[in-house]
Amino acid sequence: MPEIWQIAALWAACAVCAAAAAALTAFAFALAVRKFSADARRKTPETALGAAARFCCENGGKIAGPLALSARAFVAFSAAFAYFAAAGSLERFGVETGAGSRILLALAAAGAVALAEYGILGIPAARFAAANPEKVLRKIAPIFVALYAVAKPAELVAEKIGAKLAGKRLPCKPPFSRIDAEIMLRAEDADAEPVSPYAGKIARNAIRLQELDVSDAMLPRSKVEYFDIDEPYSENLKVALRSRYNRYPLCRGDLDDCYGIIHLRDLFAAQAESETPDLSKIARQTLRLRENENLESALAKMLGYKIHIALVEDDFGGVIGVLTLDAALGELVGQIRDEFAVSQGEPIRVIGKNKYKISGLAPIRRVEDFLDVDFDADEVSTFGGLVTLSLGRFPEKGERIYFKDQRMRVVVDKMEARMVGECTAVMETSETQEK
Repeated sequence: MPEIWQIAALWAACAVCAAAAAALTAFAFALAVRKFSADARRKTPETALGAAARFCCENGGKIAGPLALSARAFVAFSAAFAYFAAAGSLERFGVETGAGSRILLALAAAGAVALAEYGILGIPAARFAAANPEKVLRKIAPIFVALYAVAKPAELVAEKIGAKLAGKRLPCKPPFSRIDAEIMLRAEDADAEPVSPYAGKIARNAIRLQELDVSDAMLPRSKVEYFDIDEPYSENLKVALRSRYNRYPLCRGDLDDCYGIIHLRDLFAAQAESETPDLSKIARQTLRLRENENLESALAKMLGYKIHIALVEDDFGGVIGVLTLDAALGELVGQIRDEFAVSQGEPIRVIGKNKYKISGLAPIRRVEDFLDVDFDADEVSTFGGLVTLSLGRFPEKGERIYFKDQRMRVVVDKMEARMVGECTAVMETSETQEK
C-alpha cells in the first residue's frame, strides 16, 4: 500500500506537468502575438527580450515541432501521474480495483487531465500570453531553450518513425502555421467567420516571403525578351508579336546596357504619331535590385515606385535576370496567369511512383518543397542551373546525374540551346535501393 506522502507526490507531479503544458501553450501564443503584432514589436524591441527569447522569435519554424512535442509529452506525463495517484488513493481507502476498473480509471484520468489542462489552465494561459507576450517570452524562453536540446532529437526520431510507418516517402513535412494562435484569437475577439483555406495559405506565404531572395522569383536572363535599340523597329515589333508580353526592357546589345522599360500601350500611342517611333523617348525608368535582396523589401520598392519590371544584378553589377511584379506577388497569392498567356505547364509534375518531370526553369526552392529535399545550393536559383553546376559544364541530352545526399537520380530529357529544358527525376526509397 503506498504511503500518503507518495500519493501526494504523484498528485503534485500531475499538477506540475499540467502546468508545464499550459506554460508551453502560453509560450506558443506569445510567439504568435510577437510575430504578427506590429504594436507588440514597437512596444518592446527584440534587443530587450533577451538572447533566449530572440532565438525563439527568429527560429519559429525550427522550434515548432519540439514545442508541440514537449506540450503533448507533459500532458501524457500528467495523465500517467494522475492514474497512479488515483489508483494509490483508492487502494489507500481499501477500494479494490480489477483489470477492467483500472482501464476505466486510466481513461478517466486521461480525460480529466486533458480537460483540466485545456479548460482550466490552457485557455487562461493563452489569454494571459496574448495580453503580455513579452513577459511570457522572458520567463519561459530560457527554460524552453534548455528543453529544446532534449525535444529536438526526439522530434527527429518521431519523424523517422512516422515516415517508416507511412510506408512511403512523405511528400513534405506537415506545415506548422505560426499564425494559427493569432488567427484564432482575432477570430474569437471579432466573432468572425472561420479563416478559409486560401486565406490561411496567403498568411503562410506572407511569413515565407521574409525568407525568400529576389533570385528565388526572378526570370533568368536567358529567358528575358527585350527590345534592342540598334535593331530596326520592325524587328522589335516581331519580338513583341512572338512573345506577347506587355513590357520589354530597352537595351543596346544585351541586358547589361538597359535604357528603361517599353510598355506596349506607350508604343502603340507613339506609333499613331509616327510609323517608326523613337523607342528611347518612350522608355520608362526601371529599378535595379540585388539578387540577394530580400523579396519582401523588393516587393515594397516596386509597389512604392509603381514599377512592374525590375532588373536583377549580381554582386558585380551584371544583369542576371528580371523580377516582375506578378512574380513577386505570385509568391504571396499564388501564380498569376494572364488570360491571354500561353500555358507553359507546371514546373514539377508527378508521372509515376517517386518519379517526376522537372522543368529546367523550376525554382530550386519549389523543387525542395515539392520533394522534401535540401540541395544547399545558393549559387543557382533554378533546377537546370543546379544540374549544370553539379556537372561543372553544360549538360547534354540523355546525361545522368545522381544526387547522393538527396537520393535522387536525374536524366536530362531536353536541352534548349545550352540550357536544361526538362529532366526526369526518380527518388530512391529503401525498397529501390535493396533492388
